[in-house]
This record gives sequence, structure tokens and C-alpha cells, in this order.
Amino acid sequence: MVVIAEPDLLPDLSGSHIADPSYRRSRTKRKFNGSGTVLVGALGSFWRAQTAGWLFGALFAVVSRILAFEDVAFAFALTAVLEPLGFALTTLAYRIFRHRIGGVTLTVVAVALALSIAGGVLQMLIANAMKDVLQPNIDPDYGANGSVIPAIYYTLIFLGWSLAYLWIKADADARKQRMRRHRAREEALRAELHQLRLQLDSHFLFNVLNTVAMEIPEEPDTALEMIHRITAYLRYLLENQTRRICPLSDEIEAMMAYIRIQELRFEGRLDCVVEVDPAARPVAVPHLILQPLVENAVKHGLRSPASRFAVGITVECRDADLFIEISNPGRLEAGERDRPPIGLANIRRRLELHYPLGHALTLIQAGDKVIARLMLRGAACYA
Repeated sequence: MVVIAEPDLLPDLSGSHIADPSYRRSRTKRKFNGSGTVLVGALGSFWRAQTAGWLFGALFAVVSRILAFEDVAFAFALTAVLEPLGFALTTLAYRIFRHRIGGVTLTVVAVALALSIAGGVLQMLIANAMKDVLQPNIDPDYGANGSVIPAIYYTLIFLGWSLAYLWIKADADARKQRMRRHRAREEALRAELHQLRLQLDSHFLFNVLNTVAMEIPEEPDTALEMIHRITAYLRYLLENQTRRICPLSDEIEAMMAYIRIQELRFEGRLDCVVEVDPAARPVAVPHLILQPLVENAVKHGLRSPASRFAVGITVECRDADLFIEISNPGRLEAGERDRPPIGLANIRRRLELHYPLGHALTLIQAGDKVIARLMLRGAACYA
């Protein structure tokens, strides 16, 4: 006999409500190419920074040259040639450095220094050539300072640009590596969750087939009805095999379908009392989180010497936490705490993956009853 606190929680044994196709339609596929997005973002950021940096440099350079040469036209002409050339040379350096793999090594720094010196000398030669053409009457004592100082100045600009770019790129590469490791770990955890689900489904199927096999010789009609109910339940499992998370109301209905199967098996020995807080029904929980707990309670309740035994299921919300208690008559043996059955061990691992810091599953002895207490806090990971 099943007693339910809310009439609308009665299961649909045909599986039509349990396997609501709206859930499948609502699961849209969202593909996110992380590396491609990072690459596009990085390229966009580079060109914005490159353009803004050289525009600011051109503004600073034209003001400095006006003050140095006291010739506005010459200052603008020099800036109009040298700054675009600097933009082009650093873009070439970007093309060279962007495919580099690894950290900033001495070899990379040496290459950056060599390129910076070459760029600085080229800028100096072009600047001196323009001075000879546009300012032929320049101070004859300009001499070595007219070559050495500009060469050092432009070399330092290119070297500073190169080191800044290499440092930023190394930091971006490290972030991408962390993202790849995180995605790989997440995929591994999702694969483990899938394997745990398969293990749980196989465990359930093994048990129910054994149950049917025992009923066929003596109660063929009962066995046939059990097969119909098992078929509805297996349809639910099949149609929801890709769902890691589902509303608690679905879990309650699936659990009730399982209990109706057990009722047929035990022919009136099993009573089940279900009390569900209405606020808990829409809460998202891991798929098939209740059935192993109920299965364990039924299995141990059978050991009761009484002609009938009851399994109690209570679900309630307290603040942001979900509390589930499943009780059955019996004694909790010490070995069960150390080596829980496969269903409970499976649940513990799934809880560790779905709620790393927000779950608790305990088995306690309360008088002549064993109570499984489950607490879930917050939203589940890997939904």
C-alpha cells in the first residue's frame, strides 16, 4: 500500500508523463568553441592595442619633433613616415612571435633584441635620409648624435614593444592551457557520471529481472503485470538517459513506479508513506538519485520479522537546502557503514561530482529503524 501526501504525485505507469517529451525538446544543443572564441578575442584585442598605441606614439612623437626641430612641416613629415613604418615593423614582429610555443626563453629575448636593433637602425637611417632632404642646412655638429641617439631611441621602443607582447602572449597562452585542462577534466567527469549511470541502470535491470524470474513459475499473471510496469519504468530510463539533472517531481514519480513494481512482488507486505514538501518539487536533482536509496530500504526492510513493513520517504526544503529521508525497519550493521552496497557507493560518487562541497549522505540507526539522510545544497554541477 502506498500513502502519498499529495494526490497529484501519483505516478503515470504508462510512462507518458514520466517521459515528457517537452524535456527533450527543451534540451537545445549549445556548441561553444572556446579556443576559437579566445583566438578571435585575442586578435581583436591586439589590433585595438596596436592601433591605439601607435596613434598615441605618433602624437607624442610629433610634439617632441616640433620642439626639437622647430619645424612643424618637417615634424609632421617625419612622423607620417616613421610611425607607420614602426606600425608595420611591429606587425611583422607579431607575425613572427604569434606562433611561438613555450615561455619567454633567452633565445626568444635574443631574437627580440636582434629584431629591435635592426628596426631601430632602419628607423634611424630613414630619419637621417629625410633630414638630408628636408633639412639640408642642419647643424654640421649634429654628427654622431644624429645617428646613435635616434638608433637607441627606436631600438628601445621596439624592444619594449616586443617584451610587452611576449609577456602578454605568455600570460594568454597560460590561461588557454588552464582552460584546456579544465575542459578536459570536465569531460572526464561527465564521462565518469555517464558510466555511473550505466552501472546503476545495469544494477537495477539485474535485480528486476531476477524478481520476474522468481514470479513466473508460481504467479504468471503477477509476473506479466510486473513486466508491464517494468517496461514503463525502463522506457523512462531510456528516454531520459541523456538527462543528468531533472526536477524532483520526476524523480518522485519514477520512484513510485519502482515501488509499484515491488508491491506486486511482495503481495501486500510493503507499505510506503511519501511526504513531499510542495516547495521541493521543482528543485533540480541528479537523475535517479532516489531509486537506489528506496531499493536499499526495501531490501533491508524485508529482513523485518513482521508480516508487513513500511518504507517512509520524506522530502522538504529548508532555506536553500533540500533534505530527503528514507527509513525502513531493521538494524544497521557496522559493515554497511564501511562498505556500502553498490547502489549507495554509486550515489556517493555521483554526489561528489554533482555537489563537491554541498552534500551529505548518512545512514543512522534511530530506534528500530534505519534512516538514510540526504542533504543537497545549491545547484548541481555538470548539468
